[in-house]
Amino acid sequence: MKTPTGKTYLCFYLLFIVLLSGRQAFAVHLDVEVWGQGNALFTGYCRTPGAVGCDLDGLAEVLHLPAGTLPIEAVTGKLIFPADFQDLPGGDFKTKNPGFQSIQNALLPNELLSYRALGALKYWDPVLSSWGKPPEGTQIKLFGGLEASADIINDLSQCAGQLICFSDGVFGSDGSTIFSADGILGNPELIVDITGSNGVLHTHLSFFLENQTGEIGGPVGAYLIEMQLISNARYFPSAPFFILFNAGLREDEFAAALLALTGGIVAPDPDPPQPVIPVSIPGDVDFDGDVDRLDVALILLAAQNNEPVRSSNAMLDVNRDGVINRTDAFLAKQLCTLRLCNIPVLAPATVLNVAAVYDEKNSLLDLNDVQVGELHYRAQLQLKDNNLFELNSAQLDKSRYAIPARYDIETAILEVPSVYINEKNYKAILRNIGDSKFRLEYFEEIDTILK
Repeated sequence: MKTPTGKTYLCFYLLFIVLLSGRQAFAVHLDVEVWGQGNALFTGYCRTPGAVGCDLDGLAEVLHLPAGTLPIEAVTGKLIFPADFQDLPGGDFKTKNPGFQSIQNALLPNELLSYRALGALKYWDPVLSSWGKPPEGTQIKLFGGLEASADIINDLSQCAGQLICFSDGVFGSDGSTIFSADGILGNPELIVDITGSNGVLHTHLSFFLENQTGEIGGPVGAYLIEMQLISNARYFPSAPFFILFNAGLREDEFAAALLALTGGIVAPDPDPPQPVIPVSIPGDVDFDGDVDRLDVALILLAAQNNEPVRSSNAMLDVNRDGVINRTDAFLAKQLCTLRLCNIPVLAPATVLNVAAVYDEKNSLLDLNDVQVGELHYRAQLQLKDNNLFELNSAQLDKSRYAIPARYDIETAILEVPSVYINEKNYKAILRNIGDSKFRLEYFEEIDTILK
């Protein structure tokens, strides 16, 4: 048999170029980079220069963005991750981008990362040059997330400090989530992957553009979905973010869809802002959510080395007397004599850690956790008139908040211990008056999140 000649290689090369010529040039994407700090989970793009799936220069060129800028949604400030259904590996209506990744030690070993689907599917009509609902029956399916096939364990003593863990043989078959004009269908929360022993994770799931019967394909345009990430080892989920898909648009058309979201403004990102660490409990000097022997040992080590109190180690000064000594270690030991016996219940009032948030701009009351009997739901209410709300949606969910809203079926009372509005907290009580309508009967500002 003859070895391939230069002509043969040239033919393969030309064939490859021909195949490329029929596709859009847009193939640049940004993977969702994930990291943890203390009890919180964070997401961003290109936090680590040179990471896989991070090409800021290529992204700016393709999306017609000024150099050194990144897409940020103008109204909410949420990050936008661009992707293309017509990238080469996925075919015309499928993509495995963006992926999810963490670098070494960015997450804990064996930390379980999941996604939570939010909101409803939105569509950019290239003819009307506007965002709105997608054409009837069009949806995006996210496939590849894992479902837990065994019982979830939430006993902290059995989970080595993690909020939840799983028994052996936990992972079952791949599951799917549907993003539609009417909201989220299927399973809204599925497991992305579990980190390795060094905290590294790099996983790509599959996104499909399809109709309600599962037939692949859809109208040309841009599509927008929303999600956030959650961890079994962290109390606080990530901030919600968007994924923007190109479905057959030219580069300039896709850039127009993006600029309509950003308001023509993209945020400079020379150095990504450092995440704010949620306030933990006194004595929890390593911000892992408990006070244990490790915290006591860290305080004793600092005391032995005569470390002065600085902003970087102020948590070691448990009694706040300006000196790190054995007294601080003794106080930490008193706070918790058993591992994981003291879990923080007080935290800064933010959108990430309260069960209810009111959006004044859109008159929406998002109830992230509503307990009804032994079940928990996610719900959204729309303010229709003075003190009158109408239920937009309600979906069965898991309990993930320390202080959920509670609805009593017998009394028709919805009690919300803390509603977050413009950096303030309010207690609210609403009554179901029928026809999915709730009347606000009590509303008062409170100083902090209630226990």
